[in-house]
Amino acid sequence: MLAAGEPSRAARRGIGQGEAVFRQGDPATAVFLLESGRVRLARMLADGSAVILQVAESGDSFAEASLSVSQYHCDAVAEADSIVWALPKADLLAKLAREPAECLALAMVLATHVRNLRARLALRDIRSAPARLLGWLRLHAAGDPPVVPVRRSWMLVAEELGLTREAVYRALATLERQGCIRRDGHTVHLFARAGL
Repeated sequence: MLAAGEPSRAARRGIGQGEAVFRQGDPATAVFLLESGRVRLARMLADGSAVILQVAESGDSFAEASLSVSQYHCDAVAEADSIVWALPKADLLAKLAREPAECLALAMVLATHVRNLRARLALRDIRSAPARLLGWLRLHAAGDPPVVPVRRSWMLVAEELGLTREAVYRALATLERQGCIRRDGHTVHLFARAGL
């Protein structure tokens, strides 16, 4: 979006674990790039529950929707100590107006966000907790054989999946017992298994 060294008013900020980058209803003034850490975007509902929209990891952008609205529609809270770059909305919109290649690059980022959001929504439709968790693990797996480095607490994973922490721990035990996974510290190894 904005190249390193390019004149802009982009600001680098350190955000401590648990601190907000912005809150739902705050004026939408910037799009963010996450240099390091992890930031969870969640929309708070009237009943007090939250819907996880995105978990941004190092290198990800977030809050692109701010380009078309006056207020942020969710909370962005650091799950770990993080460093973010705030790209002022006006600067980014001006750059997009001048440079078609930047529009295409942003379209690709947004397409990836839509694909990831659809995958997470599809997981919410899976009724069985073990199958839902296995779907999440497959979504985050890399390598051959597939491995998932778990960088977040299972409580946060449970929240993202719309499950209780206890349901996630029971699902992990079930998947291990069935030979679908093996846990090794903060790593989960996945194995091919029919039926799930």
